[in-house]
Amino acid sequence: MGIVARKRKPSISLIVLFVILLLLFFFAAQIVELVSEWSGYGSFTYSYPQGHEAIVEINYDLPQKLADSMAVKETEGWNVSLNGKILSLTGGTLNPGEAVAVTYKLKSYIPGGANTITVTGVTETGSELTSQSVLHIPDIYLLYIAELLFLNPLWLLILAIIVLVIIILLFIKGEKKEEVVVRIEPAR
Repeated sequence: MGIVARKRKPSISLIVLFVILLLLFFFAAQIVELVSEWSGYGSFTYSYPQGHEAIVEINYDLPQKLADSMAVKETEGWNVSLNGKILSLTGGTLNPGEAVAVTYKLKSYIPGGANTITVTGVTETGSELTSQSVLHIPDIYLLYIAELLFLNPLWLLILAIIVLVIIILLFIKGEKKEEVVVRIEPAR
C-alpha cells in the first residue's frame, strides 16, 4: 500500500473568470458600442397626409435625455442635424400624402417609456404646422449593464485582482489529497 500526494491547481473556471473580468475592464467602451449596434436602433416617422404646399424643413423638439443619447442616421433626401435638443431635417421636400422616417441609435442607456415630441413642419412659404406625437423607447437593459460596467471600471479591476490572488494562493498552497493505492495480489 502506498500514498500518493497531488497538488491541486486552480479550476479553469477561475482562470476564465479572471480573463473575462480583464476583457470587460479593457474593452468596456467597445462593449457599450457593440451593444448599442445590436439593440439600440429605433425610428420615428413624420407624416404629411394633406396640404397645399410642400414641407421643406422639419424640426423635432426632443426630450433632453433622448437628444443626449441619440445618434441620428442619415435620412434619404434630407440633411439631418441635431443641435441641443432640436433635431432638424432640411434640404428635402415632403409633398402632401408623403412621410419621412428618421432612424436613430441610442449610444447610451435611457429609461424606456413614452416620450412626447413636438414636431414643426415648415412649408415652402414659411407656414408652420406643429403637432405632438409620442415616441416609445424600449428599455434596453443590456445597454444599461454595459454602460454601468463602462462607468465603473475600477470595480472590474478590483474583482479581477481578487480572483488573481485566489488563483495564486491556490497555486502556492495547493491542496494535498491523499489517495490510497491498494495492491491486490491473486490468491494462490
